Amino acid sequence: MRRLCLFASVLAACSAEPGTTDTGTGTEGSSGMAEGTGSTGGSSGAEPTSVGPTTVEPTTEPTTGPGETGATTAVGDDTSGTAGTAETGDTSTGEPVGGGCGQDPGPDGEQTVMVQGAERKYIVSLPADYDANKQYPLVFAWHGRGGDGALAKLYFKVEEASAGAAIFVYPFGLPLADMQNQTGWDLDPNNEDFEFFDTMLADLGERLCIDPARVFSTGHSFGGYMSNQIGCFRGGTVRAIGLVAGGGPYVPPCVGNVAAWLAHGTLDAVVPYSEGTDSHAYWSGANNCAGPGDPVDPAPCVADDGCDADYPVVWCSHDEPVFDGHGWPSWAGAGIWGFFAQF
Repeated sequence: MRRLCLFASVLAACSAEPGTTDTGTGTEGSSGMAEGTGSTGGSSGAEPTSVGPTTVEPTTEPTTGPGETGATTAVGDDTSGTAGTAETGDTSTGEPVGGGCGQDPGPDGEQTVMVQGAERKYIVSLPADYDANKQYPLVFAWHGRGGDGALAKLYFKVEEASAGAAIFVYPFGLPLADMQNQTGWDLDPNNEDFEFFDTMLADLGERLCIDPARVFSTGHSFGGYMSNQIGCFRGGTVRAIGLVAGGGPYVPPCVGNVAAWLAHGTLDAVVPYSEGTDSHAYWSGANNCAGPGDPVDPAPCVADDGCDADYPVVWCSHDEPVFDGHGWPSWAGAGIWGFFAQF
């Protein structure tokens, strides 16, 4: 119950969540909050949310092709974590370590690092024509509950939209004991998944030619919650976030500023639409935006007006019904990359 305890300030009680049956595709979990899948693929992911119905999410996520299914991979052996409410005091800034330019990057693909005594896995995806003397943006992509990094890589399509212009990292979550050992994230900035982020960033900064001013985070559902938390507590390191069907951030005050691109479905029966609107309201207020402005590509996205210089906010409210309104829209990958690419 470590993530739920994190939200003691917004939950009436810190307790495990009851569940109801998810009507999306894929196999069903038995408790927690569910995620469906997207119009070009899908994700599963638990949302520790304080409002709206509690639902159950599938434990596997379909790939981008019709009728295809993706398997869930559980990695690591540490499901205990650290219980308790998140502190709002000092946390690591996660600043990247320089020195990777001009070096042999070694092979990409699956990598491992040790975090709090557990082996953690992630996928590194380099551009096909990677140049060790050129600084690249670095994009972290966080999967949903019950998913893994390989599945996120398969259907997010942000990497494809980048056309080789960035390095992508797909972390693997640990099995969570309070969510039937389905994979997910600890959203407490003092716990192991933030240390995982910091460790990956430092490791990659020593081996790869990364532009420290262009570190980004994207995610779907539970991965969207993680991106919101990363944006909040690593705002001095992450330049922008782009997420679909997430919620948060929780337990501010946040550290620094990030630009934010957020999409949420009005029909979302898994993560309530209000979670998305609350996220939009938070980042719009944090970046001193004046309210809705002009439509931007892709439709149905709208840029907020009057935001702080270099910290735009884009809100993409949609009514796509796929997978109980909780899907990853076909336009999201290109929209998120287009937002990141402006920096």
